[in-house]
Amino acid sequence: MATVQNPTLFSRHFAVPASALDAAGLIDPFIDVDTPLFIDPVLLATSSRQEISEVAYGAFRTHFSNFIRLLTISQAEGDAPWRAARQLLDLREPAENGLGYGGSGRSGSSRPDEVREAIMRTSKEVITLGANDPEMISLMGFFEENVGPDTISDFTTRVIIDQLAEITAQFCEQYGVPLDEVEHLPGRRLPTFTQSGVTKAIVLVPKDIVRDLPIANDWGEISAAIEQSDRVRRGVNALLGGIAKPTVADRKEAMRAFALQSPATFAEFLAAVKEHVRLYDPNLDTLSYFKMKSIFADGFGDLKHPNPYDVSKGPEEIRRAVFDSLELFKHHVERGNLWEELWSKDRPKKERASQLIYFAIADAYCKANSIDISPEANMGGGPVDFKFSVGYNARVLVEMKRSSGTVRHGYEKQLEFYREAANSEYAIYVVMDFGDLGDKLDQITQIQAQRRAAGLRASDIIVIDATKKASASKRH
Repeated sequence: MATVQNPTLFSRHFAVPASALDAAGLIDPFIDVDTPLFIDPVLLATSSRQEISEVAYGAFRTHFSNFIRLLTISQAEGDAPWRAARQLLDLREPAENGLGYGGSGRSGSSRPDEVREAIMRTSKEVITLGANDPEMISLMGFFEENVGPDTISDFTTRVIIDQLAEITAQFCEQYGVPLDEVEHLPGRRLPTFTQSGVTKAIVLVPKDIVRDLPIANDWGEISAAIEQSDRVRRGVNALLGGIAKPTVADRKEAMRAFALQSPATFAEFLAAVKEHVRLYDPNLDTLSYFKMKSIFADGFGDLKHPNPYDVSKGPEEIRRAVFDSLELFKHHVERGNLWEELWSKDRPKKERASQLIYFAIADAYCKANSIDISPEANMGGGPVDFKFSVGYNARVLVEMKRSSGTVRHGYEKQLEFYREAANSEYAIYVVMDFGDLGDKLDQITQIQAQRRAAGLRASDIIVIDATKKASASKRH
């Protein structure tokens, strides 16, 4: 993972009012770290922007209609039409939109050829079945184990990049943001920034075509669509009937088997997905993404610590700073109103919500106390949530887990493995308790005691009460 240091919002870097981006219906992205949202092609047709709902959506359908036409006439994998279709399925990550799983920087990475071939084979199977809707491509994440929403988002971005570039240029010209020629987009001028000596372009993305990025292999995320159709749900469940504890792979295979029974069932499955998909709602803010951005933009109170840190003393001093930043987060969740940002009506928000808010607070805390610590946050779904480090040897890891999750496994196996792999002296395990912790705390404190009694290192444990509370003004 690469270090995320001083994340910078587009609005701040280019001195544009954040409210202007909001009024224009555009995401105010970080220019140097990915945003955990993704473009869903199913949302293109419903965008409030004509250049998206008509022009971009039309471009998407035309592009993948050509893709389907080529696969239709292909007689064997690797023949000329197959190779031509392959050229239309560009899975390289477009660095310009800054969306996805990346921890730091806009990576613009590529994906294994096997992933592209798997998508093409499944598409060919659907075509052979008799279905030819170009939006079938948006369903590949339901059928293929290694195809996630970020993959779908990336190839969608590449298809509609001209429309996104046009929207970006119009906004920037209105607010005086400088534009530069972009080598790989002839005729387009975009805002740019330089990172590690490399100049990179940025495109702004409308809010109404993105949704939150599901955590990899989270069945609750990928199954929600089929709950919209009783027949689809019953069909998928029937295909799982003989499996006692189906895995995500089992469930994807069942969805695939149901959807590919006939053109009618495929159309029904596609309709169920379209009916379910909703844009990322800033009012619900299920990831607390907008709260995180507000902390970066406006700062956070009570950050200055009375006792200065001397990180030259080594990991013990870093550990003290990390503990203090966690205590600040804990205080505002338990005694302030920050817990409200961790709930969506009567349900706890996703685990990533807690992580993103703490990430913003930790970064602000480091700045306020003039300490050279960089919170290394994987904002998408990587192994360890945070790594605080100074130099090579002084490292402190922080893992944050929701009480409904695999708390014991996370403490006993995952965190210790990451600590050893990172050669870290200290690690802190943070449990966000939403009222369903049960005996999990007893389990991990017992493991901690056994390790220490045996003379082994054991990660620290912090529990934060994230249950719903009365407003601060009503507490005594």
